[in-house]
Amino acid sequence: MNLTDFEHAVADTDIFDPDDLVLPMLGLAGEVGDLVAEYRKVQRDHAGYRAFSNEVREELGDLFWYAAAVARRCGLSLEEIFADNARKTRERFARPAAPSPHALFDATAEPSEQLPRNLDITFIETSAHDRGMQPVPVVSIFRGTEAVGDPLDDNSDDRDDYRYHDVFHLAHMAILGWSPVMRSLLRVKRGSDRDTDRVQDGGRAAVVEEGLSAYVFAAARDHSYFRTSTSVPPEIIKACMSMTAHLEVSQRTSQDWEYAILAGYRVFAELTANCGGTVHADLNRRTLTYTAAPNSL
Repeated sequence: MNLTDFEHAVADTDIFDPDDLVLPMLGLAGEVGDLVAEYRKVQRDHAGYRAFSNEVREELGDLFWYAAAVARRCGLSLEEIFADNARKTRERFARPAAPSPHALFDATAEPSEQLPRNLDITFIETSAHDRGMQPVPVVSIFRGTEAVGDPLDDNSDDRDDYRYHDVFHLAHMAILGWSPVMRSLLRVKRGSDRDTDRVQDGGRAAVVEEGLSAYVFAAARDHSYFRTSTSVPPEIIKACMSMTAHLEVSQRTSQDWEYAILAGYRVFAELTANCGGTVHADLNRRTLTYTAAPNSL
């Protein structure tokens, strides 16, 4: 019996008010409690308790009955719910060692409007003075000898190294093939296509990228900036995908976002530890690598 057959078979056994979600939800909670109770018996009696598998089988069956009842009231299908969950969990957890190749969003654009497929950006930290004449660390980035954008400080009373945050845009560019901020800084906006230039490369898209970079940075603080992490909390990835749902990068998966975030923070840690260095973005191989400046070796 597949899930659709199950839903049809049990539909006429649902005698609850069809507008009442509370009772089937309470039923779900109760079945989970019964499963926990069965496990407690195993822990208490060990091999002496022989009914465990049969009881779990029955409790899981009841749990699916209540799940079908909740889905029915919400106009949902268990078949579709299970398919979506299988896709989501495979994207999230069945990840290879390196991201797979993918088509780049600007593959058909003029070369002058494409993100560079290989790019070296050097981060150099110096000191400036604020209005109180206190020294403030400032980071400038260069493509060769050409300055890219303006020098940045942390713009915060707390020294949190956010002045190096352009590395996150480079990670988006390298791993996702997307970064309206880097497009603007590198002057490769797709101006020959009015709609693409307005929507994908325009001011709102750049503000969204800056906003999600700041959001992830604030969340990363609670996770030691992912220094020892091999995964990113799902709620962070979900927020990034929600913020960019109207943009071309919505084609990227949760796994792609996890690669991008971890790659950016790995190189961020090296940049901050060495007060600068060179970051290499390879869009074809989808990698972001770091080389320390000679005076930091």
